Amino acid sequence: MDDDAVLLERDGAVARLVLNRPAKHNALRFDDLDHLVELLHEAEDDDDVKVIVLKGRGKSFCAGHDYDDAVRSYGLDPGAGGTPPRRPSQRSRLRRDRRLGEAYMAFHYAAKPVIAQVQGVCTGAGLYLVELVDLAVAADTARFSHAEQRFGLAGNTWHLNTQILLYGAKKARELLLLGEEFDGPAAVELGLANRSVPEETLEAAVEEWARRIAQHPRDALVTGRALHAMALDSLGGTQQFLRGTVGHTLGTNLRFEDDEYNFLRERGRRGTRDAFADRDRHYGSDPENPLA
Repeated sequence: MDDDAVLLERDGAVARLVLNRPAKHNALRFDDLDHLVELLHEAEDDDDVKVIVLKGRGKSFCAGHDYDDAVRSYGLDPGAGGTPPRRPSQRSRLRRDRRLGEAYMAFHYAAKPVIAQVQGVCTGAGLYLVELVDLAVAADTARFSHAEQRFGLAGNTWHLNTQILLYGAKKARELLLLGEEFDGPAAVELGLANRSVPEETLEAAVEEWARRIAQHPRDALVTGRALHAMALDSLGGTQQFLRGTVGHTLGTNLRFEDDEYNFLRERGRRGTRDAFADRDRHYGSDPENPLA
């Protein structure tokens, strides 16, 4: 892991968690996500910090998990000479996925308000974080999608409770099953984002909200956040991540039949970028934007 792949910046009462792999559209490796959670806890423990901004450096907020890292972490890379990998045990997969679930749950239950500042690509793990934090401000040109579902997950995700509450049951199913892209104004209409603004004013809009929230007393902010977490728990907040852990292990360990699109097989044949383009052609969207 690069030490600077995720950064914590402090500015008085405002802390900023910065995803810092702009050349990769801030795609997160597993270790990056673990470190992001460590820095979230560091900001939570800093009594000077009242509000936390989650943002990505460069053109995009976050293009999800770094797929090459995920394949390595799950032991799915072919061996020497292209020999098929030995299928990893369910227990090893569950251990890895439990850490993922705990990372998402950390943002779901953050001790202080978190605002997502979203521009460019926001999909997969990046979109999960936006769905789970308190507030989101998006650029009008932001590109949201659940295109990660096109790996074969088909609606199997970490936090269905949250998604159903955000979008409604049928809209949540549509977003997950189709994986279609939508922009900032559509994100506001869906309830995912609170505001959509021109990209050149995005940072100023987020900073203005952060400063306004920071006017509240420290105790009031953390008490309000704790009560919000208790309300989420009454709606099954914690249980959704436990279900998501098992669901992710099962959903990323599928058997593909001969007539079904197998991203991992195509990646081995053609490389990651071409496989992404093939995947999106298969599901009927734009292969010129193959990020997920």
